Amino acid sequence: MAGPSAPNAAFYYNPENYQTSGDGIVGRQSATGGFLRGFIKHGGTDRFFIYADSADVFEKFQRFAVDSGARADQTAAFLPVTTAHLKQLGTVFRPGPDLGDLAWRRRHFDQRDFSICGITHTVSETMAMQVIGNLMVAPVQPWDALVCTSKCVKGVVERLLADWADYLGARFEYDVQLPCQLPVIPLGVDSAEMAARADDSDSRLTLREAMDIKDSDIALLYAGRLNHVEKANPVPMYLAAEAAAANTGVRLHLIQAGQATNTEVENAFKQAAQDFAPNVKHHFIDGSRDDLYDKVWAAADIFISLSDNIQESFGLTPIEAMAAGLPLVISHYNGYRESVRDGVEGFTVPSSQPAPGAGAEMAFLYDTGFVPSPVFTAAISQSTAVEVPAAALALSRLIEDGDLRARLGAAGQKRAADVYDWRHVARAHQELWAELADVRAHAKEIVPPSPNKAPFPLAPDPFRPFLAHATGLLDAAAMISADGPFDETVFQALYRSDIATPLSAVLLDEADTADLLKQIINAGAMSAGDVVKDMTQEKITPFYLTLGWLAKVGLIAVAATPIHAASGINGPFGRSQTWRKLGGG
Repeated sequence: MAGPSAPNAAFYYNPENYQTSGDGIVGRQSATGGFLRGFIKHGGTDRFFIYADSADVFEKFQRFAVDSGARADQTAAFLPVTTAHLKQLGTVFRPGPDLGDLAWRRRHFDQRDFSICGITHTVSETMAMQVIGNLMVAPVQPWDALVCTSKCVKGVVERLLADWADYLGARFEYDVQLPCQLPVIPLGVDSAEMAARADDSDSRLTLREAMDIKDSDIALLYAGRLNHVEKANPVPMYLAAEAAAANTGVRLHLIQAGQATNTEVENAFKQAAQDFAPNVKHHFIDGSRDDLYDKVWAAADIFISLSDNIQESFGLTPIEAMAAGLPLVISHYNGYRESVRDGVEGFTVPSSQPAPGAGAEMAFLYDTGFVPSPVFTAAISQSTAVEVPAAALALSRLIEDGDLRARLGAAGQKRAADVYDWRHVARAHQELWAELADVRAHAKEIVPPSPNKAPFPLAPDPFRPFLAHATGLLDAAAMISADGPFDETVFQALYRSDIATPLSAVLLDEADTADLLKQIINAGAMSAGDVVKDMTQEKITPFYLTLGWLAKVGLIAVAATPIHAASGINGPFGRSQTWRKLGGG
């Protein structure tokens, strides 16, 4: 799939969401940043677009794109003021599950203008669950999709939404169905880059010498955040490594490459490593130091990650380890169980957890805010077991059999290149976008917008809910009048006053306002409808707002329509230039 006709999308862009290096990096940033880089390299399109809430981020996106191999002139940014360009592209990709927020925005224009694609990351947090639940009530359409990165996480989403649909159906006595698609597309990796890191013999020699890892020694590698309450508890890994060292008699090293939440957690990891694996040599590599982190893949012999936390939904580091040609020992848990095949690319260690019902009280305490997210996930992880003897046995087999390590490592490297390389993942997303375009052309629209009603009822035209605050309304039937002559000095003093006119951007500009006032003075008296009938659509809204201002500062008199008799302001309206005047770009 190549050329300008390849399916394209505008990436909803906030630089923080695509950050791929530095302090405090988490999996979703690596994944979304990696996907955008992978799309730029392998998407086969000649232009790259973002959809952003502010024009200020465009320069950062441009640098990101250039660093990823694009030219600066191949980039463009779109703002929420219109959907014209988005309609041409057909898709907005959001690096998270919040389709509902963008669906409400789209409803202000035309719900068939484009598809919205989101993607799951962590789904255990209250905010994530609420965002996913919002899919059932927001104007999400059949041509939208929430990409699930694993079958495991799709099951979580489906169970959440099924329970929420049951409640909504009982509450409103209506059959509630999920309106959007839930395809499964995994995260990816730059397999060539990871293979090159692993094949760097100089890095292997340099780092192993620095850590005193001899040729006959075996180095285990754990890569990821050092966080026992939100990522993976390291104790089963320490216990398994200690048992494997005793079983094999081999001098065993454990490299933990990542960033700890804080110094206290880092020190706790180091102390636990000595307490539970005293006969293993421990090394900690700061994950924010790319110069060291990139070398650990070459220095290691076996990758180990015993995930036990519901915060994890896919697991990117096992994919990276496969691409680096390392055999794996991982837990048979969450998305890990789908990416690594037991006995083929590595060994998967059985896991267990309490049955539903045991966590109901924890869920209540978390939902009420009585306990924070780390306490909630820690409590669940604490009772989620990964079988230490099985992990020790898997490690022992790999430690003692170099041919097995090589065979499984080669199989993993092939699987990463054949299945998880960004070129395949990018193509899968593009194929999804093309399928959604076909759905968009034919599927029935869910809850079409109603004329003269707010596209988003909880963000209404403020003059509607506050309708009865005033005595009367400035609608088309309202009569307006003014006594002459036009006093330019008085008018300019009022229009340019920060007190009299705190936000002129929403009004007609100064020249048009002066012309309007002169027109009213010359006519003596007229209805608002008489003035507006020859006005371009984009000026209708600022015209009525300007009438209110002229009356406020005493330049005109109005006979407002009584509220009970008012018919409202008749559209249709074009979009005014308010957004640009207020600094939207």
